[in-house]
Amino acid sequence: MEIDKEVLRGYIDPIILSILAKADSYGYDLARQAKELSCGTFELKEGTLYVAFKRLEKNSYIVSYWQEGQAARRKYYHITEKGRAFLDHKKQEWQFIKQLMDTFYKGDERK
Repeated sequence: MEIDKEVLRGYIDPIILSILAKADSYGYDLARQAKELSCGTFELKEGTLYVAFKRLEKNSYIVSYWQEGQAARRKYYHITEKGRAFLDHKKQEWQFIKQLMDTFYKGDERK
């Protein structure tokens, strides 16, 4: 199923934070995980990802650090406590929206 990109636009940050909540990661690997977790239906483009990283860092939801890799240095991202609190809020918000939409969609079942 193809999803309108505007629907997910407001959830880019929570998607990134949910991956970082499991383990620190760097850009390419985080994008790979997002694609893998969504069975290939969702892809984080490089431009979108790095703009989101800047926004998340500015809001103190993540911090970055450099780490030596096998081939080169990589910039890793780590979720902060403030980021975890924001993620929890977004999860609750999503549950509320889902319940609300389920309520409206049940009305579609009338004949």
